[in-house]
Amino acid sequence: MNKRRELLIAVGAGAFAASFASFGQQPTKIWRVGFLSQRNRPNSFQSDVFGAFLDGLFELGYAEGKNLVVEWRFADGDNSRLPALANDLVHTKVDVILASGTPAASAAKNATTSIPIVIASINDPVGLGLVKSLSRPAGNITGLANLSADLVPKQLEMLRRISPNLTRVGFLTHPGNPSHATSEEQVRSAAKKIGVNLWSFKAANPQENESAFASMAGKKVQGVIVAADQYFRQRRVSSPSLHSNTECFPSFPMRNL
Repeated sequence: MNKRRELLIAVGAGAFAASFASFGQQPTKIWRVGFLSQRNRPNSFQSDVFGAFLDGLFELGYAEGKNLVVEWRFADGDNSRLPALANDLVHTKVDVILASGTPAASAAKNATTSIPIVIASINDPVGLGLVKSLSRPAGNITGLANLSADLVPKQLEMLRRISPNLTRVGFLTHPGNPSHATSEEQVRSAAKKIGVNLWSFKAANPQENESAFASMAGKKVQGVIVAADQYFRQRRVSSPSLHSNTECFPSFPMRNL
């Protein structure tokens, strides 16, 4: 398992548990947690990054089969399924919802204004209308925000350092992730300043992955920046195209809301 991803999920579990603990300790209560994600359900949680989420909760005293039930909901890469899955969690009467990723967070927010929602690694939650401010989120949402959009220009800078003659860059985004518009705006502005031509490509399924990279080859793109999205992180292992030596995957700091 990628140790950095494991750490981030564990940190997310810590933020989740801190919010969870605000309900107060009730030894006899079985807590029902809704987990909403746009990605596929892993074959084994313990061999996946989500296993760190369960481990983190266990260390804080919450264990499945004892005082915890996790209602897992995965959209299998189809963001259009997220609203129905979020509504299902509400009807299941979970105590709290953990929304992993921007599309999942938006779906959860639209599904309930009363059930607490903990978001994990969301870019610009204020701009997306998820919370009122980082210091005072208000409403029923808390969690972790990241700075991925602010760091996309740095990724372009990294590519330029690796390849000083680089002049043609592709930017790959997921059409179902609203935060990517901000990322694209920032990287396009940075590219213009240093004389780099930027082409945007979108992909939401394996066929579109291959089509996007084929288009990049046609444009003779010399480097690729992949926007931060769970879909791309998961497909990085399974898609041959996402193993290109020219890619630049995001790495970003996080902060609590």
